[in-house]
Amino acid sequence: MNEVEQRGLAPSQRRLQREADFTGSRLSSFRAVALRHGLPGALLGLACLALPGSWSILQAGLAQAIENPLRVIGVSIAIFFGLNLYACYIDRAWRIEKAGWVLYLGAVSAWEEWVFRLALPYFAVSSGASLMTGVIVSNLIFAVAHYFTLRWKWPWCLLAFIGGVALSRQFAEQENLMLIIFIHWVATFINTPRLPGGSQRDATDSSQY
Repeated sequence: MNEVEQRGLAPSQRRLQREADFTGSRLSSFRAVALRHGLPGALLGLACLALPGSWSILQAGLAQAIENPLRVIGVSIAIFFGLNLYACYIDRAWRIEKAGWVLYLGAVSAWEEWVFRLALPYFAVSSGASLMTGVIVSNLIFAVAHYFTLRWKWPWCLLAFIGGVALSRQFAEQENLMLIIFIHWVATFINTPRLPGGSQRDATDSSQY
């Protein structure tokens, strides 16, 4: 048993996550990540859809995708296979779980962009705040959420905030929700291309949660 296995902690689990603290221990399985981050986020996304005017703002954000659904489908398929090829390249192997991880990160990217780049800023503006205030507050919430749900170290949360602001700017310029979902999907997978607590080979890599 090597030193990593003796400690029971993969380097990947130290790259993004903090030591055990009041928020709990490291997340070392897909189930833990999904329950702490994926599921609550999906429920938050659904809750935002229940707010007045949400369907109109979502439809506006998806207007370009609705006009050209075949392009969206084609890009989605290309990204899916491209990320799977990247996973094969870095591991020299492929398992069905890798495809599932790609799909999961795509779903997470969709609800995070809907909630933090569209819904929350919109409702802030509708409540009387400036768009800039809405963007800053929404992306602060986005960064803090990663601190508590995924237990990220604060420098990574800061990068999440900066990246979120950049995506907000991109959406303001293009008004294309699917575009920023695609960008988020690719960036998130490149940052975390392996499932938490994957195979032994995965466990010795530094690219997981």
